[in-house]
Amino acid sequence: MDRKDKIEKDSSIHYPSFIGFIRMRCRNLQAGAGSNLTGTYESTSGITITVYNTVAAWRVDVQKVDSNWDSSLLLYIKRTTNGYGDGSISGGLSYQEITAINQSFYTGTNVRAGVSIRFQLTGVSIQVPPDVYTTTVYFTVSDT
Repeated sequence: MDRKDKIEKDSSIHYPSFIGFIRMRCRNLQAGAGSNLTGTYESTSGITITVYNTVAAWRVDVQKVDSNWDSSLLLYIKRTTNGYGDGSISGGLSYQEITAINQSFYTGTNVRAGVSIRFQLTGVSIQVPPDVYTTTVYFTVSDT
């Protein structure tokens, strides 16, 4: 999955480059030859988001735009840390599905840096045709 950002108003979002992928191998089979694949995968390391240049309340929204994606595959996201800084942060601690519709992920105030994010992919199965599946996840920061 590729990530890009959209910036709105006076807030900013910053993160390092990140491309995640899962390569299916024999060890992904639940019980060896003839069995199904393990259906859920979680990123071991995600990305960090920093919101700066703001002294007000803000919201981080998330959505995805599929390039080549099977409808059986579901992508989820959650926040795993509070990060640091003089601002506050709330929400986003439970996995939520990322859809094509922009939706609230978490909220905060002032500066919050180093907020860690983790992804989860579900629906992986031998029923999903072999292919290279790609989607782009967009994070939008806006003043509230």
